[in-house]
Amino acid sequence: MMYARHCLRITWQAMLLLSLANCTAVPGTNISGNTFALPLDLKSSKPAAEAVVIRITPAVIDGLIPAPLMHAKLWREHEKSIYDYRIGAGDVLSIVVWDHPELTAPFGSFNNVQEQGNVVREDGSIFYPFVGKVMVAGRTARSIQEELSVKLAEFIESPQLDVRVVNYRSQRYFVTGLVSQPGTFPVTDVPVRVVEAIGMAGGLLPAADLFDVTLSRGDESFNIPLFDTLYNGDLSGNALLQNGDVLHIAPNELRRVFVMGEVTRPVTLPMTNRSMTLTQALGEAGGIAETRADGRGVYVVRDSDYDGIIDVYQLDVSEAWALALGDKFILQPRDIVY
Repeated sequence: MMYARHCLRITWQAMLLLSLANCTAVPGTNISGNTFALPLDLKSSKPAAEAVVIRITPAVIDGLIPAPLMHAKLWREHEKSIYDYRIGAGDVLSIVVWDHPELTAPFGSFNNVQEQGNVVREDGSIFYPFVGKVMVAGRTARSIQEELSVKLAEFIESPQLDVRVVNYRSQRYFVTGLVSQPGTFPVTDVPVRVVEAIGMAGGLLPAADLFDVTLSRGDESFNIPLFDTLYNGDLSGNALLQNGDVLHIAPNELRRVFVMGEVTRPVTLPMTNRSMTLTQALGEAGGIAETRADGRGVYVVRDSDYDGIIDVYQLDVSEAWALALGDKFILQPRDIVY
């Protein structure tokens, strides 16, 4: 994105001194054009910072893309695979052989299902009558059922079996951060994705940041686009949770806008999960101070992606219609409205 830019060198120390000097010359503080015309640091031939003044126009607004806060690479899932729960050590299996209660409840019919079930040992195996040791870890209940049916057929004519997990104890995921009930949750045969996991954790707290949701899996971290999932219907970011996953919802601390200068009430505004415009921010601050402010100089100071470059967007609101233009200018986190 290239615009006609007026590049002038500044130093923060000189900028502060000039701002203080202006306070004695005119009512209130203001940023004048001279602020950006200050010379370089006299001790160096390199600027401490470089300001690029960009006048806000419809073309400039059309070229700006609000950037969400990202701490890691974005999670995108293009294909939804069929989910099958994989049994692990500690799970309890119920194996029912119809018309053979001695195999279904070998320890007594009055015990509950979990007590008479088969606990998967640490080596991933179970012991079953007539069959012996069966390795079950990492397998589905269906594959175990098929194996037992084949092996029991040597002793029982046409055995009818049902294998299912009655207690999920081997796998879990974690939900932390700004939810009502953070904690540890079991991975079961019911697939759980990010949205369901947040619901099971009691839902988001008001201070949660939908743009700062992180999924940690092993040595990798992914940014979950929760806002797109909830408000734009984009399900490609609704990740399926696995054993050991940590889903963290960060507080809305970094996504803030600072409104300073000649406004009725200087404020720090938390950015909600909806976009905030320049005019909206000015409204939240009570509007510009009509008797003191210079309406020609409403600035948005934004740290750009380039080291040492500060983008300064200027809006002239000396005519009231310009506020409509400001209502199309989307602010980004850490913007300074002056």
